[in-house]
Amino acid sequence: MKTPSGYAHVGSLRGPIIHSLIFRALKDAKVEAKFSFIINDFDPADELPPEFKEELKEYLGLPLCKVPSPIKGFDSLGSLLADDFNRAMKDLGVEAEIKSSWEMYKEGRFDGVIKEALNKAEKIQDIYQKVSGSKKREKGWLPLQVICEKCGKLGTTRVYEWDGNEVSYKCEPNLVAWASGCGYEGKISPFGGNGKLPWKVDWAAHWKVLGVTIEGAGKDHASAGGSYDIAFAICEEVFKYPQPYKLPYEFLLIGGKKMSSSKGLGLKAHDLTDILPCDLARFLFTRSDYREQTNFDPVDSMAIPDLFDEYDRAWQAYINGSKEDLVRAFELSQIKDIPAKKKLFLPRFRDIANYLEQPNVNLVDKFEEVKGSGLNEEEKKILTKREKYARIWLERFAPGEVKYEMLDKLPDGLELDDMERQFLGKLSALMEKESSAEALQQAIYSLTKEIKIDAKKAFASIYRVLIGKDHGPKAAWFLLSLPKERLIARLKEAAK
Repeated sequence: MKTPSGYAHVGSLRGPIIHSLIFRALKDAKVEAKFSFIINDFDPADELPPEFKEELKEYLGLPLCKVPSPIKGFDSLGSLLADDFNRAMKDLGVEAEIKSSWEMYKEGRFDGVIKEALNKAEKIQDIYQKVSGSKKREKGWLPLQVICEKCGKLGTTRVYEWDGNEVSYKCEPNLVAWASGCGYEGKISPFGGNGKLPWKVDWAAHWKVLGVTIEGAGKDHASAGGSYDIAFAICEEVFKYPQPYKLPYEFLLIGGKKMSSSKGLGLKAHDLTDILPCDLARFLFTRSDYREQTNFDPVDSMAIPDLFDEYDRAWQAYINGSKEDLVRAFELSQIKDIPAKKKLFLPRFRDIANYLEQPNVNLVDKFEEVKGSGLNEEEKKILTKREKYARIWLERFAPGEVKYEMLDKLPDGLELDDMERQFLGKLSALMEKESSAEALQQAIYSLTKEIKIDAKKAFASIYRVLIGKDHGPKAAWFLLSLPKERLIARLKEAAK
């Protein structure tokens, strides 16, 4: 279950994928299983996504299913954010049937548990106090909020009386800090989508309504006296339904930081398959123990090439029938069908990236040379797909030391001796002539002999004035890939 309070971050995918793994494992064991994912769009809007905070601030307190969508084509903010997350889950092969909490309340599926909760309000207060020590008994407290008939807000209403058919409530101006109620008082039936149970009661209610037997949750819900313990007690003592299997799991961090949907922190879930193929994105989760914290930091790091290497080891283990844990991680990372067990040459991701930094390199030719024979059609498809993501990695995430881009200006603090300046000046004249890469490379070597400069020193001076490093891709191919006029101007500037 997830409340669509903002565009979901990558860490939000860990829960759905863990449950997808359980679902697949049960299916493999020939156990009948049903997998549901709830969008809790009946929650009140107590925070708004940073993108829409100003635009929608007047709707704070309304159910998310009633906050208008800032983007055309959606019924509400809740449905907009839910659709975004649903598509990310589908891309990663999550098989869940997606359900709206609001729709289930509206259809009357929660009427029975609402009645049970209202009839046992004192019992619920006792559970809160006993399990968490959070609050002493509050006279007149009832475990429900209703949608105000006047202003439409849910988060500002206080229900204080229940006669068995209707509840009495007031829309309080100062009940919460993030929204102001209108002050209206009235009576209303709590059923059919008029009212919603508070979070920990609502969680237990979903278990009974859906028949849930397993539900994992982030470790923050599993601390002693926390959400799990309170919901479990309500489940058994109020709703008389056996508590589901408890499965606390650790967080996925991005760059060592816990993410937040409502605050816009972290890589968004829908971005993950823009930077990784779907099976690699899913492998990010299947490779790790759910009980261990995982850190994925793609920015200025080799995290993505390392992930490809790990995936390839798992793929080879699957082909060879070795290392059972890697084999299972590979199988469970597949979006649909598991590929046939046949020998394949897997072009290494970091090698693709390296070759892409070298101008005029034919990737198929290069990897046929590495393989020692021709690539088959499946191997060519793998290469083409990886080339796409290698270009994205180089453009957006690769650390500076592996990228070879011409700097906007000469590096600060650059020092060249007379021989280096002479070499670069003559090189600028060479670049005025039309030449093939092979001929230019030979001409550069001839130039180093002509002016008696060490070839290694000469080539290092090229890279220093162009990319701020003392090494780089094969020089002639790289030089010919750059804008000619800009290159010549840079070489002349350096030669002064």
